[in-house]
Amino acid sequence: MKLYTNKRTVIIIAVSILLGLLLCVYILNQQSGAPIINYLPYIFGSVFLLGGLYGFLFSFKIYKPQYKTDDQQIKVDDLLKKRGKSLKMGSIIMILYGAYSLIWHDPNMYRLNSSIENNEWTNKDKTALIEMCMRGLGATAKKYPQISLDYCTCSVDKIMKSFSREEYINDASKSPDEQYKIDSPFIQGCLIDFSRRIDSAKKQGK
Repeated sequence: MKLYTNKRTVIIIAVSILLGLLLCVYILNQQSGAPIINYLPYIFGSVFLLGGLYGFLFSFKIYKPQYKTDDQQIKVDDLLKKRGKSLKMGSIIMILYGAYSLIWHDPNMYRLNSSIENNEWTNKDKTALIEMCMRGLGATAKKYPQISLDYCTCSVDKIMKSFSREEYINDASKSPDEQYKIDSPFIQGCLIDFSRRIDSAKKQGK
């Protein structure tokens, strides 16, 4: 059975599928905002699956390409005789790996960093954020340490409940104004209480 008789047609179809896949990945990335690296399993999975299918059809002689010369056909036939089993096994492995990457994909499998960041908040994270908040308050934290500490603790608690660790890390790369717009709705109550207590302390002359 000949599925295709023109090698160029096969290449064009394969390239068209890959370009279509890349376009879909780009559209999904724009809509979800997820890092492009999360879609690499789909891309590599499709490449391995298509390559494996081509190798499978070729090594099992289901697909028989047309050759320009008889010499080319002889060389290919010799290759299949010598390496036929290896090509068959390799094509099957590629198909299985490609299917696995597409069905049971892991978005972190192609990260350059070998360790995957934990998405859960820790007490160490909370302490670090509170210290950073206190430093950001500057002179106010030195003059009103307890009020400032209460405010920072309140704000950090709100942030940790409202955002995952990964979401916060992603937001940290944005400008201070953008971060404030994101965080302010969640810490508004803490800020109001902080301002009220500071005003009260100033009136009492503390």
